[in-house]
Amino acid sequence: MGIAYRIKKILGKETFKYIDASYLIESIKLIASNDHKILAICLENTGSSFLGVKNATFNLFPQNTIVLPAYYSNISLTNRQLIELSEVILNNGFNQVIISTLPDSMNKLLDLIADKIIIKVIFHGALSELSNETNEKQFFNMIQLAQTNKIKKIGFVKSGLEMWSSSLFSISTNQLQLKPMAPVSATMNFKKSNKINIGIFGNSSFNKNLYNQIAGALAVENTVIHTSLQTKFTEFGFDDRIIVHPFMDHLTFVQLISQMDINLHLSFSEGMGGQVFTESLAAGVPCLTSYNNEYLKHDPELQQLLTVEQYENPWQISKSIEQVISLDLSLLEKRLKDYSLIIEKEHENLLESFLSNQSRYK
Repeated sequence: MGIAYRIKKILGKETFKYIDASYLIESIKLIASNDHKILAICLENTGSSFLGVKNATFNLFPQNTIVLPAYYSNISLTNRQLIELSEVILNNGFNQVIISTLPDSMNKLLDLIADKIIIKVIFHGALSELSNETNEKQFFNMIQLAQTNKIKKIGFVKSGLEMWSSSLFSISTNQLQLKPMAPVSATMNFKKSNKINIGIFGNSSFNKNLYNQIAGALAVENTVIHTSLQTKFTEFGFDDRIIVHPFMDHLTFVQLISQMDINLHLSFSEGMGGQVFTESLAAGVPCLTSYNNEYLKHDPELQQLLTVEQYENPWQISKSIEQVISLDLSLLEKRLKDYSLIIEKEHENLLESFLSNQSRYK
């Protein structure tokens, strides 16, 4: 299992547990047996960390994705297991391998296969994340690998990054758009109450801006807030207006946000508004967004209605909520679902372009 593992165990700092990876080999063989020529690879989430990336990968490649066991960004496989994995990938007839996010721990696998098969990488984040030194180092490692042609193309979810990176570094890039998720049958129905149900979901990081959103929603009368964040607001007379939901699987979560009257996703930086935002609109539920994406560019009226420019101003957030819920939400529901069909077509075109071996923005 390696000297480093034994040392950490002796010191009481065991961070790696040996995992039988035979199921990954069987998964790869099964994908190949179904005539898939493209294999997508992502990391298992640890709580909410990497959860969005994993969901996005299955959104883009629902039938041909494998998920590597990981603890946060560290792959829980030995070097020998990675070598075995690379051999199975190379021996099963794939034309391309899509690495969906490239943490440092993925470099070994990429090195093993890059000279023998077409590798493309998806960058799901934004440049603001490069304030973290590790993220910065790995981002520019990805750029260098693209310049040396080990990575044939980089797909960016954050709009504008594909043109920016191609212009500065002379690499082949594409923008990617996730497919709006089809509405799902709900097992709950909060809309039967006479309260206004507001969904405010995301992890507890500064980037997600949850405190400002909860604060803004509390300033709107007759509201119940559904969130994933424990706050001190409950100790100041608001405990009956805030419902804290536990971590849940993706389908249950989509069912939950589809039952809100309005959702909020006013983060400081997102690839295309965030999956809470896009999945809410696909379900016909309005969702406020911050001015950091161009998802609504095809409908300027919707963009103006749902975009909160002062997204760190709780009073402005409350006014934006009031403006939306004063409308006929049944008419708005149809408009949002129709808009999601436009995005679905855009998703198909962008994915097709990314998977082609023609250079873009180079």
